[in-house]
Amino acid sequence: IASTTKIMTSIVAMKYGNLDKKIIISAKAASISGSTVGYKKGEEITLKELLFGLMLRSGNDAAIAIAEGISGNVEEFSKLMNEEALEIGLPDSHFESPHGLDSVEHYATAYDLAMITSKAKEFKLFNEIVNSKDVDAKTYGFTRSYHNINKILWLLPGADGVKTGSTGDAGKCLVTSVKANGHDIIIVVLNCPGRWDETKKI
Repeated sequence: IASTTKIMTSIVAMKYGNLDKKIIISAKAASISGSTVGYKKGEEITLKELLFGLMLRSGNDAAIAIAEGISGNVEEFSKLMNEEALEIGLPDSHFESPHGLDSVEHYATAYDLAMITSKAKEFKLFNEIVNSKDVDAKTYGFTRSYHNINKILWLLPGADGVKTGSTGDAGKCLVTSVKANGHDIIIVVLNCPGRWDETKKI
């Protein structure tokens, strides 16, 4: 499920974390592979800013920093992710990391991701983050500005989130939230080469 994992990471962070807490970027976070914000070892970033980096830039470095800041390490944070999945009622999901880089025991279904997104959208901050196209550092008092890499916000009228994902094993993934007729519609496509067009069709 690649970086669509980060929807669950956000839920756990918002449920257990203090948004104003400054988290020190570790060597592990700063050196993670895949998509990153570019946080440097030793930087101090608030949890709130890390959530923007996580969801707008799909920062794997943000994911590790969030996990370490809340639970001390990735393994303990992953336990919270799995507890949350069971609480939502999703027996077909299992999390091994906060970022979603390919690993055998890290998976979910399209249905489960829709349910996870529905849960995440209960948080006002989550909706604010995933609906943001550009975030200016000065406005929020952040260390840097953020541009959202989720093109669906520009391509689909009414789209207000949520998250892209792409790895070798997962293929191209996209979880979308769109307002239609007074409802929030959640669309999930996994391993979908034409994810933008397929989502628009759905």
